[in-house]
Amino acid sequence: MVRTTLFNAIVATFALVAIGASAASDVAGPAATKSLAPAAPEFLDEAGNPIEFINSVVGDEDDDDYTPEQLEQRSAMRRSKHHHKHTSKKHHKAHVSSARKLFTIGPEDSDTLWRKDVQITWYASHDLLNPQCGNGGGSWQPVNSCHIGAVVKNWDDGPQCGEFVKLCNKQADNHCVVVRVIDKCAGCGEDHVDLTKSAFKKLSPSGTLTEGRIHGLQMYHAKTPSVWDLALFGPKVLSG
Repeated sequence: MVRTTLFNAIVATFALVAIGASAASDVAGPAATKSLAPAAPEFLDEAGNPIEFINSVVGDEDDDDYTPEQLEQRSAMRRSKHHHKHTSKKHHKAHVSSARKLFTIGPEDSDTLWRKDVQITWYASHDLLNPQCGNGGGSWQPVNSCHIGAVVKNWDDGPQCGEFVKLCNKQADNHCVVVRVIDKCAGCGEDHVDLTKSAFKKLSPSGTLTEGRIHGLQMYHAKTPSVWDLALFGPKVLSG
């Protein structure tokens, strides 16, 4: 009788241990799952490939508002700043080199013509601040070395906030420049894009700002860049 009771007690003890372990597993499982951090959003280009974000720091150095000393400081900053995201250092040099190609010769065969007769002007410095499309919550402000533009509000079938366009000028050795629309231009009409100094100069026949206003450019739909230079185009999310 004693042996039977002792045996039953041992069996009952093992059963309780098993039940407790199972219960602990059930409790720990959901808790462990809930503690996992959500994956960061991945931005894709039109081809469905992840966009690579880099920061060249200086953008397009071809503008008039910097002294040689300031340009040297900016170059030193670029050399010292860690500005590569989402990729290994192994491929960094090639990608930065690609991003520094700030104009092309002629449109690509796959480019779709948007408007066939566009004029451009330029605006600068403090006029660039706080763009109407947003500035990333105030953490970023455009400067003359960005490749951005402003267009009239409610342009019928025109580019909208955050969209990229490619502007080409046959009279400037057929240079083409990709710019991002991030602001509204109160003094502009349709078929008019107001550009930063650096973007304007890439499209001017003289390579300077002296023309002031240039007519007869072609505007194409532009794809989202697969290598996105934050110093040229600003943050992905503009809302401020």
